[in-house]
Amino acid sequence: MKVAIAKGRIETAAREYFEQVGLTVWPEKRGRELTVEVDGHEFIFVKGDDVYKYVMHGAADVGVVGGDILREKTPGVLEVVDLPFGRCRMAVCGPRERRNGTKKLKVASKYPNIAISHFASKRQNVEVIALNGSVELAPLTGLADCIVDIVETGATLRANDLEEYETIFTVNAKFITSETALANDPDELKAWIRRLSKEADR
Repeated sequence: MKVAIAKGRIETAAREYFEQVGLTVWPEKRGRELTVEVDGHEFIFVKGDDVYKYVMHGAADVGVVGGDILREKTPGVLEVVDLPFGRCRMAVCGPRERRNGTKKLKVASKYPNIAISHFASKRQNVEVIALNGSVELAPLTGLADCIVDIVETGATLRANDLEEYETIFTVNAKFITSETALANDPDELKAWIRRLSKEADR
């Protein structure tokens, strides 16, 4: 089975959790290797934004990715297990002195679709600016009045004299697959789902 894993914090947490539930895991120190094969399982380490693409197109049977990416991209994959790690929240944040903003807010985000949907649901007139880098810079430089971004501890916000205005939704990691993968190897895949779900539901 081919398993796509989001590199970074999710990779570390996924390895610990897989080991905890008795699934095959990759070496703790894999160096610069982007693919690792262990006991007939191939682990593929990619950017978070790319995990669902590997699953969608059949290059991986399953994947572990942040729920924020799935909410933003709404890809055609199956979210089969809510995993008990990668927990954070999607929030609207900005400087304290600009909390009320202007009549038409400028909102910077790496999640433009989520930002548009959120403010549309509140019937607020906003301009959403899609960014790829550190969105915290946007309100500090006048590019935007506020941001929509992932918040875990809030340390980065505090370091930049920003505050959280409201939580849009909570986020956690997801175990994903495709209809094709389920049809091709249902027994092994369902065994993984059972193991992951058993601990996640506790």
